[in-house]
Amino acid sequence: MEVIQHFSHEEHPLMFVEEFEDEGVCSGCNKSVCAPAYKCFHCNFFLHKSCAELSTEIQHRAHPNHILVLQKPSKSKICDVCRKNCERCFFYHCNSCDFDLDIECASIWGTNTDDGHQHKFVPIIQQIHFTCEICGEYRNSFAQVCRICRLLAHSKCTLNPPSIKIMADRHSLTLIYSLGQVMKKHDARAFCNLCIKKINLSCAGYYCQKCDFVAHLHCAHRNWIGASSDTTIDSSIEEEGIDFEEGEESEELKHFDHDEHNLILSRNQVDVHHNKLCEGCMQLISAPFYSCEQCNYFLHSACARLPLKKRLPNHPHLFTLYPCGSDIGKTAHCFTCHRRSNGFFYICSEGECSLDIRCCLIPIPLKHEGHQHSLFLAPSSDQKCNSCEGPKGPSRVFVCKEGDFVLGFECATLPLKVKYEHDSHLLSLTYTAKNDYEEYYCLICEEERNSNYWFYYCKKCDFTAHPRCVVGRYPYIRYERDFTWENHQHPLNFVRRSKDSRPCDACDKIFDDDLALNCRQCKFIIHPWWTCMGKMGI
Repeated sequence: MEVIQHFSHEEHPLMFVEEFEDEGVCSGCNKSVCAPAYKCFHCNFFLHKSCAELSTEIQHRAHPNHILVLQKPSKSKICDVCRKNCERCFFYHCNSCDFDLDIECASIWGTNTDDGHQHKFVPIIQQIHFTCEICGEYRNSFAQVCRICRLLAHSKCTLNPPSIKIMADRHSLTLIYSLGQVMKKHDARAFCNLCIKKINLSCAGYYCQKCDFVAHLHCAHRNWIGASSDTTIDSSIEEEGIDFEEGEESEELKHFDHDEHNLILSRNQVDVHHNKLCEGCMQLISAPFYSCEQCNYFLHSACARLPLKKRLPNHPHLFTLYPCGSDIGKTAHCFTCHRRSNGFFYICSEGECSLDIRCCLIPIPLKHEGHQHSLFLAPSSDQKCNSCEGPKGPSRVFVCKEGDFVLGFECATLPLKVKYEHDSHLLSLTYTAKNDYEEYYCLICEEERNSNYWFYYCKKCDFTAHPRCVVGRYPYIRYERDFTWENHQHPLNFVRRSKDSRPCDACDKIFDDDLALNCRQCKFIIHPWWTCMGKMGI
């Protein structure tokens, strides 16, 4: 026989009884009770099984900011919702506010918080100074109040839709009037998943319980693509491409960018002195990779397996994988790291955005060896990148939730190892600078370095240099590839040029951005396609 000790009847234990003859009255809800139930055989005390198993603590939308604790009946207490006396039924109590809620009202209004506010707001006819319990702002404004929940809010804040859809999450987000009801209790440093700034759990916000995704009201509104019933936009990240099983790497591959021959998989480590570049990401090739020895063509396995179509978070249009190197001397400009490349790009179906695959493949959250904590993607920001020189313009950045650290896409995608033409070893991306004499210089430009910023370093040669001096302004351009152009009789290839070089043969202007197209045979030289070449027919 099951026996319990209940806080409402501490004198004697209660026994669970399957059958008994006489009906009684439940001391928890003041309603008739018959078997099975809990019974005290000493004093004829009864409790429904459901009343005996009530949660001792709840968070309730009728009083969202504090925990309510279950109490036994009291003559001195009145339910603040129905205004009935609590002398014959259990009720929930808030010590901070002296708020009381009987279990019937708690059941009617429910403790589920996944469907927003269910009551009507009543307008207050004059402006007042108050702190809105929805947005948390204090100002003089017209207000509305919910008499059931005692919720005081700006009139504008009562108009938030109960659920919305944004591109950053594949599910609908639900309006929660007190995020503390649904967020984890230990998550005192909760952050908005859109702006990566701290969020006040006592205020309202939009929340997805399936993904544990939370957003400020204003952040969700800025990213709003429709109400939850709007099915015209599919925000799921759907991909289609080469058919691979999970974790599978085919030994031989037919790739759309190299249809002349099949590519063969290699897992062998490559000599550090090689100059082989991946045609996709334009970085030094490393195992595992695919190659065609006949054509000197190389692709990292990850680059070879990229989907042909892809949806990306925070963007409404479909992206298509596009190999820029297949066109005559063309490059694309990445809208996140702001670099040009003639490798693979994802191009937006509307033609307005392009994303190189280095930025596309970067994991979120990012765990970079240059910082001890995980970094999260934040929207457009004017914050200065902690790893490089000079402030950045408005762009997406990675931020640390644990401290004041910001990393721009340009630095987040710097190669960890890079080959410099005047050093026989690979240079390593390095994050701290310490030496005995505390003088820090770049050995390429011979200018002083800031010791707080990242740099490239060769330990064997004691060689240090700015990242910009090592990788140049265009680190992801393949210079040795030849292109055929109908307006010139010989092949052209990308070359580096400076202000001191011979001017462009098309416009007679100097090369101030380090990049040109050159003819090896007749020394013809011209600005790239987005300037002079584009004006001449490409």
